[in-house]
Amino acid sequence: MSRPDLLALTPQAIASLANLGLVKRAQKEIEQGKGPRLEELADGTVVGSFEDGNTVRLPPGKSLKDSPCTCNATTVCRHRVAVALAYPAFTSASAAPAPEKATEAAPEPPWSPGSVDDKALEEVLPRRSLEHAGALRERGYLAQVRRGTFVGDDVPTVSLATCTVRFLVPRNLGYARCDCSVGTGCEHLPLAVWAFRVADEKDATSREVSVEVARRHVESDEGGPALDAARDLASFLLLEGAQHASTGLAGRFALARSSLADARMAWPLAALEEIEDLLGAYVSRGARYAPAKLAATLAELFARLRAARTGGAVPPRAVLGMDEAPETKLDYVRLVSLGMRLFADGRERRAEVVLADPASAGLLVVRRAFTYAEDQTPEDGAELGRRQGAPGATLEALARGQVVTSGATRQPDRLVVFSTRGLQRTSVTPQSGDWSLLPAPLLVKDVSALEATLRARPPRFLRPRQLAENVHAFEVSRVVDVVYAPGAQRVHAELEDAGGHGFLVELSHRRVAPGALDALAEGLSGRRGQLRYLSGEVRRAARGLVVEPLALSCEGTGVVVLDLQPAAATGPLRTAEDRPPLPPLPAALAELEGCLADAVHQGLRHIVPAWTVRLSAVAARVRELGMKRLADDLGALATSLDAARASGQASDEAALAAAWADAALRVTVGLEQLG
Repeated sequence: MSRPDLLALTPQAIASLANLGLVKRAQKEIEQGKGPRLEELADGTVVGSFEDGNTVRLPPGKSLKDSPCTCNATTVCRHRVAVALAYPAFTSASAAPAPEKATEAAPEPPWSPGSVDDKALEEVLPRRSLEHAGALRERGYLAQVRRGTFVGDDVPTVSLATCTVRFLVPRNLGYARCDCSVGTGCEHLPLAVWAFRVADEKDATSREVSVEVARRHVESDEGGPALDAARDLASFLLLEGAQHASTGLAGRFALARSSLADARMAWPLAALEEIEDLLGAYVSRGARYAPAKLAATLAELFARLRAARTGGAVPPRAVLGMDEAPETKLDYVRLVSLGMRLFADGRERRAEVVLADPASAGLLVVRRAFTYAEDQTPEDGAELGRRQGAPGATLEALARGQVVTSGATRQPDRLVVFSTRGLQRTSVTPQSGDWSLLPAPLLVKDVSALEATLRARPPRFLRPRQLAENVHAFEVSRVVDVVYAPGAQRVHAELEDAGGHGFLVELSHRRVAPGALDALAEGLSGRRGQLRYLSGEVRRAARGLVVEPLALSCEGTGVVVLDLQPAAATGPLRTAEDRPPLPPLPAALAELEGCLADAVHQGLRHIVPAWTVRLSAVAARVRELGMKRLADDLGALATSLDAARASGQASDEAALAAAWADAALRVTVGLEQLG
């Protein structure tokens, strides 16, 4: 008889159970005729014998790690990997021809992990893991369920807040793989099974389903003191403004942070920390501070606090990030770099490398910060690339390569830190730039499908606060046009994806990346080789999808990280006029966004009369353009401002802060929808 579990294992699945190096070595030995001699016993045990004298036995019902090998390796050794890789060919060669069937039976639907009962979980998991999982289910959790066909790497997957669980083999929980530090047999396995059960009941046909698994739901008053403390601090900052409330608030921030941390509300906590950082930048005259940033983060905080108490399409625990762990230790992972972005703030420099995890279809970010003394010249571009980015590797090597690590820790915002303690190791090696094996949605072959996905997302202020959430790699079939706008120092390009759908690429000059524009122009024009892939951060605009590129993958030159390229002269580019002015509605919303941001900077208690005149003028404009509800919100804001000024009572000031939040949230949604 044949072993369905071994036949279902793809090389990529075996690599996730062992590592890619062992898989490549075993494949090479098998191609050279140095693979194992296989034998299948009557009970289904597969025995593999090697020239070095070692013997592997793969009994039914046991994973590769639990199967014995005479080399006595405690992990999945190369002998077990080779036997698993060689088994499909052995079965095909020894199988008798199947008799022809008169009629073909209807294909069975793909196996769902939701069909696994709790008794089966008890047989493969320790009691302590099941008890821990039960406690998590009692508290409740969110999960993104993705069904799979078991064709190639299309396997059932459950994305939890802290990890991703994949079912590599149907009907065999021993081959379920989690990217946490335990890897197999952890408490996340029953969470994934229970999520599939809920998904099968909720929607049995959709390929992807978001579910909330909970014995009890988050009540409207849960974490009330923490939400109240955060709201009160946000209202105070809005009333006083950055100009008047930038100092002397350390105690209030510490109290609010502590309350949110105790209540496990990761996203309001992150927003509050960002507000405190922006106010600190204002005090130190740092370039990180901008009124628009402060206003957007305050609006987000108000939105999350409101959504947590009123409910809606996004569950409260998702809005608050209650399933996020402060940090998650990852098991053995292989990460592929999609490029890097450099940032400058006075004498400070920051580098962020975006790493794709093909196994979980997620993105991680490595961040490095450098501060230069007064007698030092801050480094830019290629000079920063020579700084350390990972243990034993420079930023340039990390940004152009791939990472294999067994000692990484992931934070809620997907920032990753590599450990060097004990036997935990991290290695960085070059990559070819072949991103074809990246799964969707990391790799975009159909821009129209990505645009539909982006349009269907909740507003930004209700989504998880994850770094690089909009970074994707694009398969490029053709570069249609490349132009340069000298006034804005910006390169514009129009490209087509694999299906012929067009998208735009735009990159502006920044001093910290002096050679980025030249490298982009060379790559798009073909002077660095045929352009195969482009990675970058995506945003929606009225003109379609716009990508701000991070890196290019060209035939023969590998990965070109734009921000690390030295300044160089390029060939002539066709010049074009700067971008035309915004249409009336986006222009009015942009002006209103600036007006509301000025209120945050000055403080609603200290607003100057000219601001109210400006607010009235832009309110009249948006009403003429058909946005009646927004105009009503602006009128309510003006009325609340007059009432609070006249009375000075706390209730009127609270109503004023709420009116500002109403208008700011409506403007944010409008700008996001219009791009």
